[in-house]
Amino acid sequence: MLYIDLDDCVCDTYISLGEFARERFGRDVAYENMRDYDLRVTFSFDEETYRRFMREFHEKRLAQIPETPGAVGVLKRWIADGREPVIVTGRPTYSHDLTRRWLAARGLGEMRILHVDKYAKLFNDSPDPMITPFPALKGMGFEFAVEDSPNAVRMIRETGLCPYVIFSRPWNAGVEGVRVNGWGEIEGMVR
Repeated sequence: MLYIDLDDCVCDTYISLGEFARERFGRDVAYENMRDYDLRVTFSFDEETYRRFMREFHEKRLAQIPETPGAVGVLKRWIADGREPVIVTGRPTYSHDLTRRWLAARGLGEMRILHVDKYAKLFNDSPDPMITPFPALKGMGFEFAVEDSPNAVRMIRETGLCPYVIFSRPWNAGVEGVRVNGWGEIEGMVR
């Protein structure tokens, strides 16, 4: 199995978040200046504004996020070749149906989706039955991971999950590891 992060690996979420913050919340932060994965820091949001921003974004924009160039084609080729890419996302579980529809609209509707708390403590237990604890991924047989979140990369390392690459983004510039800039590079590594 191949661990594939969704946001900012398969779809360009941060670009859409930046556009939404500019249009609806008056926060104009250029993509290359989005140096922190925590949107409260990136957009100077207090907790209440951050929660409102995320709720509105999920309701109004989540289904419209564009594909990261090349991602869908590579995933389709892997599936056709008998590989098993699995979406491992930190999105909240209430977004599951929208996420499934986004994938289906691109011909990837049958991909497995795992919701994992990538942003709390490493061994965070959640009462939500749809949340897979990060350490549980270790026993699932992942052979390779594609991730952009600094915290998720840390958890991959700490659990010894599998070899991984870091999809280069402004917020992970200081994270050490094998970095990639696009899906052509990733496809070559998996091949």
